[in-house]
Amino acid sequence: MTLVGVGHVFDISSQVQDIIATVQPDVVALELDRNRLQALLSPGETRGDLPFFHTLLASLQERIAKKYGVATGSEMAAAARMARDNAIGILCIDLDVRMVMTRLWQSISLRKKVLFMVSGISSLFISKKRVEREIESFETEPQTYLQEMQSTLPELYTILIEERNRHMASRIRQALGMYDSIVAFVGEGHIHGMEALLDSDEVALTVIHLSDLRGDEWRDRLSETAPV
Repeated sequence: MTLVGVGHVFDISSQVQDIIATVQPDVVALELDRNRLQALLSPGETRGDLPFFHTLLASLQERIAKKYGVATGSEMAAAARMARDNAIGILCIDLDVRMVMTRLWQSISLRKKVLFMVSGISSLFISKKRVEREIESFETEPQTYLQEMQSTLPELYTILIEERNRHMASRIRQALGMYDSIVAFVGEGHIHGMEALLDSDEVALTVIHLSDLRGDEWRDRLSETAPV
């Protein structure tokens, strides 16, 4: 089992494809539901109305992605195309985004809804340098970052992180009963929680972080755990 942390706004598509080519897994698991996968592979097609909160977060990601010269989710699309072109199975392991975002929007207070909307507007002015600082801070102390999120935005943490971690780890555990080798691509924010849920004597787990991808150190991570 190879668990790979990605960032949906970075240009890491080639690294993602190289990992698949190197590992040659039986199946590629993606932090997507079927609708989102189809939307990524056929961007011109309309998928109906999405919850407002999802649109807001997607807009924020898209603006940040433009600073890196890519489209949001390009790494997931690259993984899916690589799997498809090499006759490797694709497994969508995430919850339905419409359900998640609708539930989240209904669970937060009016005050927090206003704060989220203000944050969306302020994202127009966020700099690439600041994005890099935030990513570096998260990669240095991910637990501190997540604990702060859990303390200040408990609804966001529970619904966007914790519940999805459990669901995706469960889907992967089911798949491990059917496949010998799996590569899963999920957002870096899910890595710590999912690693804890998947770590056991029964699973040979390799973890590749976003920093390994961006620093091109992922080959070292794979070689460290390669069978002798």
